[in-house]
Amino acid sequence: MFKQDNSIYEFGPFRLDLAEKSLSKDGECVALTPKAFDTLLILIERGGRLVEKEELMKRLWPDTFVEESSLSQNIYLVRKALGEESQGVRYIETVPRRGYRFTASVREVSAGEMAVRTH
Repeated sequence: MFKQDNSIYEFGPFRLDLAEKSLSKDGECVALTPKAFDTLLILIERGGRLVEKEELMKRLWPDTFVEESSLSQNIYLVRKALGEESQGVRYIETVPRRGYRFTASVREVSAGEMAVRTH
């Protein structure tokens, strides 16, 4: 369903660590529910391309019927964790009636590269 490796995605002051399933900002842990984490990961992995609402719902809740409001709530939680309301920075673009797009520039860092950078 999702990448299962030691990849780390960096964007702005944030770092999304797949192995740890964690989000941090400037080295400080940012609280994110598991579904919100997965939502952010799907958007980042699509690399700036539109992710349809239906696709997001199928990937986040396979074999389960959920209301679109559940997806909207996850997007809200991700935006809140990224500080979109307070900073005015937009990481997630809403495409009305279609879906969402992650708009920030993302850099993928391997675990080996992190080991070199942290020493």
